[in-house]
Amino acid sequence: MKSAAVRLIQQTLVEEGFAPGIVDGQLGSNTYGAVTNALLKRQDELPPDWQKWTNSRTAIAYLQCLCKEHQIDVGTIDGYWGPQTDFAFDSLSQLLKNGIMPPLWRDEVPLAVNPNGWPDQNEANLNTFYGTVGMNQAKLVLPYPHRVAWDLRQTIHSFSCNSKVRVSAQRALAKVFEHYGLERIKELRLDRWGGCLNVRMMRGGSKWSMHSWGIAIDYDPDRNQLKWGRDKAAFAQPEYDAWWRFWEEEGWVSLGRTMNYDWMHVQAAKL
Repeated sequence: MKSAAVRLIQQTLVEEGFAPGIVDGQLGSNTYGAVTNALLKRQDELPPDWQKWTNSRTAIAYLQCLCKEHQIDVGTIDGYWGPQTDFAFDSLSQLLKNGIMPPLWRDEVPLAVNPNGWPDQNEANLNTFYGTVGMNQAKLVLPYPHRVAWDLRQTIHSFSCNSKVRVSAQRALAKVFEHYGLERIKELRLDRWGGCLNVRMMRGGSKWSMHSWGIAIDYDPDRNQLKWGRDKAAFAQPEYDAWWRFWEEEGWVSLGRTMNYDWMHVQAAKL
């Protein structure tokens, strides 16, 4: 079981008046004893043989009960950690943290607009529209200061990008600044700049990266790593919905929202 799930169990046991010991994410005799007492209150919801289950199974069953009590579909309360319990735990965690359920991401469709006529992600189309890699760059003056993600001592007020995307990116970032304000931007790390122009191949691929044309921008790479999906990436959380809306209104594409990887990345090229 995830240590985060154990901490949630322990914290809830404390709030219910049981004594699981220190909230440390480690299962031990105190936590197991408190889980048993908590399940005794819920035994009408449990199979008749639940007291014969292993300690770890009863701990999972308690977590499943918590999900059910918060109207989160967890399936059968059986004490086994499968995909449904894993998904239910993530939903419960976000509900307790944010006070609202996470968005139904499979029902969500990114805005299908392209007001600037960005080309498809095809090298010939990109060269025709933007010029060859590394060319036609311009200075984007930022509406709020950015910090360089790999050196937080360094603050920037502009960076190079393709001249055809400069004004569009400025509009999106201006809306971000107006909506969130500088303090909230810093809290959400929307000022952690991970780069734009970088003439290189795609990581794990053999084609030019969108950064090679200066038409992709990365933000907060530490918390939105390349292979992370919605379960781990910070930018998948509901507090970033407006951030993505502002980019998508300009026709930019989030690989996170469309492909569920590389949540740091936004690009002015259609998939």
